[in-house]
Amino acid sequence: MMNRKFSEKHATTFILLLTMCFFINGCKTMGTGDKGSEESHTQSNNATQVTFEPYYPADFRDLLIPGELEWIRDKSFTITTDSFNGGILNFNGRVEVTSLMEFFVNGMKNDGWTTVGSIKSKNVLLAFTKDSSTCMIKITEGGPIGKTDVQIYISTQNIN
Repeated sequence: MMNRKFSEKHATTFILLLTMCFFINGCKTMGTGDKGSEESHTQSNNATQVTFEPYYPADFRDLLIPGELEWIRDKSFTITTDSFNGGILNFNGRVEVTSLMEFFVNGMKNDGWTTVGSIKSKNVLLAFTKDSSTCMIKITEGGPIGKTDVQIYISTQNIN
């Protein structure tokens, strides 16, 4: 009976010591003590400091999109015919509604668009025209995961 309690006690102690060794070893490799982990930490910090450059979608060369917005391909579509080019483009990203609204108003003006109307509440709706083109931009604050949603409805009549 004594040997059984003794061996159970040693087994429990052994398991606790083994668990502590794993934790200590795991924490040691996560520390900044060795040069390899410092380099990987620096590389990951550099990767997160990437700047997002604004860009023009392929089918719409006069519609500037902020680089922070990610295109939602499966919720977007474009239509191109001999006389018409248009579509609905969906984007989302972690961008404040106010700064996004200012970006679009300024960017559209720089690309020759005229602001013809806007509605501002929790969400924003901007309307623009240019020659034979129209564009409406709907900005919806925060989504289910905290990302701002942007829907762009654009149409251009091709005059030949």
